[in-house]
Amino acid sequence: MATWDDVLTYVRRNYTIQEEIRNDDGAVMGLRMVFSLSDLRSQLVFLWHNKLGDGTESWVQITSPFAKAAEVNLSEVLDVVGGYVCGGVAKYDELLILQHAAPLLNLDINELERPLQLVLSTADNLERRFAGGDAF
Repeated sequence: MATWDDVLTYVRRNYTIQEEIRNDDGAVMGLRMVFSLSDLRSQLVFLWHNKLGDGTESWVQITSPFAKAAEVNLSEVLDVVGGYVCGGVAKYDELLILQHAAPLLNLDINELERPLQLVLSTADNLERRFAGGDAF
């Protein structure tokens, strides 16, 4: 069984974290990371700890912004993302994000690592296609 602390330990050992986002009690509830990609591009990715129900069910959520919602054809974005295996589109404030979530109970490292890489690369591709730049 994996815990959020296991995820934190793994990510701290394997990635550069730009910011640890803490709740009012000081516990780490999220991580902010920026990945360097080809063509001098970068991509912002967050990992979030979410608790469902009565707080006993822990999940990890991977999110990455890729466009401002008001600046893209949302229907076209949804058509494209509808064919993907990993990740779904959501709106957070004025931003469109690609997100994926997995329960921490019995989480294997590939269930974190592979979706993290897919969200990272897919969000960058969506940003390139729909936003036409590299703002995130």
